[in-house]
Amino acid sequence: MLNSPLAPIATATLGATVPVCSCSMIPLARTMDSFSRSYAPVVAFLVTAPVLSPVTLLLTFGMFGIQVTTLRLVSSFLFAVLLAYLTVLLFRKNAALPLLQGASGERKGRLQEFLENFRSLTLSTGRYVLLGLLIASLIKVIVPQDLMTELSGSSLSYPLISLVSVPVYVCSGEEVPIARSLHELGLKPGQSLTFMLVSSGICVPTITALLSFLPKRLVLLYSVSWFVFATGVGLITDYLLN
Repeated sequence: MLNSPLAPIATATLGATVPVCSCSMIPLARTMDSFSRSYAPVVAFLVTAPVLSPVTLLLTFGMFGIQVTTLRLVSSFLFAVLLAYLTVLLFRKNAALPLLQGASGERKGRLQEFLENFRSLTLSTGRYVLLGLLIASLIKVIVPQDLMTELSGSSLSYPLISLVSVPVYVCSGEEVPIARSLHELGLKPGQSLTFMLVSSGICVPTITALLSFLPKRLVLLYSVSWFVFATGVGLITDYLLN
């Protein structure tokens, strides 16, 4: 499946259905990469996994409504697929042996490790959402509303929000209540969407981890593309909703 021409669509769909964040997706992405003859499937997965989980989409719908949720879903999925196929054109991958090899005992150990990781991730999801609610409450109390209103009136706010959000690592779902607080303080829906996409989709730890198994030029393309995509989606969202 990973070597099919439609593999990026399949892995983008997989990324949209698994409850992982931008750091916990790395082990799965690295394993996926070891079985593929191109970088396209793993790139598509890396884009959708942290920003399109069912929990994140439900939270976005509850706090921003159907329009922002639909724009988040459709734009992120299309971006994942387009970037994946662009990767096919720009980067050729050398053949490598799969990471998962060994006897049945080793496979059993990996299955147990998977179950433990899945349980840990499931239990931690609610904790991070609660942390996001706490941060959101603090933002509403500490950040002056006039500051947010002034920021939202500038067209330069979109790339600025993207730039500032890169070092701000939040777990998948945690960014939604934070963005909601910023929205209530004065940010437009598109500016809030830009924050949600960048803060959960890409961060410094993710970039560092990707450098361990992807070419540096591909990681650079991935990072810059995220910046441009999130900035553009924010601008388009506010244009459509005005």
